[in-house]
Amino acid sequence: MIGRRQLLMGTGGLVVAGLGARAWQQGLLGGDSPALHAWDEWASQRQRGPLKLVGAAVLASSPHNTQPWAFAIGRFGVDIFEVPGRNLGTMDPFGRERLAGLGGAIHNMALATTALGRAARVRLLPDPQNPAHVARLILGPDNSGPPPHPLLPFIARRHTHRGAWRGGPVADAKLAAVQAFPAFPGVKLVLFGAGTPMGQRFAALTDDATVAITGDAVMMADSHRWFRHSHSDAKRLMDGLTLATSGVSPWLAVAGAMLPPQSAADEGKYWLASTRDTHLPTASVFGLILTPQPHDRRSALLVGSAWQRIHLNATAAGLVAQPLNQLPEMIDREAQLRSAPRFARAADALLGDPAWRPSFAFRLGVADTPAGAALRRPVSAVLGPPARLAWEVEQWKEAGGAF
Repeated sequence: MIGRRQLLMGTGGLVVAGLGARAWQQGLLGGDSPALHAWDEWASQRQRGPLKLVGAAVLASSPHNTQPWAFAIGRFGVDIFEVPGRNLGTMDPFGRERLAGLGGAIHNMALATTALGRAARVRLLPDPQNPAHVARLILGPDNSGPPPHPLLPFIARRHTHRGAWRGGPVADAKLAAVQAFPAFPGVKLVLFGAGTPMGQRFAALTDDATVAITGDAVMMADSHRWFRHSHSDAKRLMDGLTLATSGVSPWLAVAGAMLPPQSAADEGKYWLASTRDTHLPTASVFGLILTPQPHDRRSALLVGSAWQRIHLNATAAGLVAQPLNQLPEMIDREAQLRSAPRFARAADALLGDPAWRPSFAFRLGVADTPAGAALRRPVSAVLGPPARLAWEVEQWKEAGGAF
C-alpha cells in the first residue's frame, strides 16, 4: 500500500507541506467527518424509541464494512432486511459473511432494547415469502424489560483493530469473559493460543488462503471495490475500508494519502504482507466460530450474532479483535468454482470433526494503541418503508389496544 519512500525523504519542507495538504484533503488530520457521526449518536444517547435500536444496529461489524442492511421501524418494533447489492461478490459467493453482518446488527439491536425498558422478542426469517426479511424485533409495553445491559456502552467502543499487537498470552479470566454469553443453537466457539500446535496450523492455513485469494484477480477486484482511497468517496459513500482503519500507523496512512489510488493487485500485496508480518505473528489467540451448515441462512445469522457478542465482550475485557476469514472465504470460493476442496479438507484436518464447519475466523489480543472508528451510514440513510400497517394493527390488538 505504501510505496515510493522518496516521497518522505530528501525534499524537505515542500514534501512536508504537500503531505499535510494531501492528508488534510484525505481526512487524516482531524476535522469533523459526517461518516463518523453514527458512533457519536449512539454514545451520546440522543436517539429515542426504535430509532435507538437502529442506531445500535448500524454500528455492528460487517464484512469489508459493506453494511448490508435496511430497516423499517414502527411503534411495536423493527424489521431488518438484507440488501443483497451490498455484497463482496466472489469473496462471499453464497452470502455467508453478508448474513453474519446482519446477525451482528440483530444482536446489537437486541442488546439495545434494554436501554428502552421494553421486553423484546426476535424472530429470524419471519417471512418465508421474502427471504430478504431476515428478522423482526418485536417490542413489548413500556417498563416491561430487563435493566440496561452492561455491554451497551461498548457498542460504540467496539472497533476492528488491523494493526500490530503485543502478542503473548492473554489472562484466562479475560478469555473466560470473552466466552461468557448464552449459547446460540447450532453454533460452537473454539479458541486456541497462537503458539499452540493448532494455532500454528491455523496461521499456516490462513497464510495459504491469503496467498490464494491475492492470486485470484476476480476476488481481489471484488474486494478492492470496497476500498475508499479518497476522502471524497469516504464522505459520500460512508462505507468500506480506508487508510485510516487499515492498521498502518497514522504517519504511514498520511504518506499513503499522498499516492494515487492503489490497484487491486497492490492491495493484495499489502494485505498478504500485513497478514504475514503483523496479523498472524502479533496475535495472542485465534478463534473459530463453527456451525454444521455455514450456508444455512439462520445459521449464518446466528454466527454473526455470536461474533458481535464475542467482539463486544472482548472490548469490555480490554482486548482487541480482528476477523481473519481467509480460510472460510477460500472454502466458499472453491465450492463456487467446483474445484478440488483443498481448503475444506485442510479445515477437516485442523478441526478433527467434519460435522462442524468453520464459518468465521478471527484473532484476539492486546494492543498499545486503540483502533479507529470505521465509516458508517447514519440511521436516516438505512431506513426503508414503514413496518407493515397490518402487523402494527395486529400487535395493537394483541395488546388490548394499549400502548
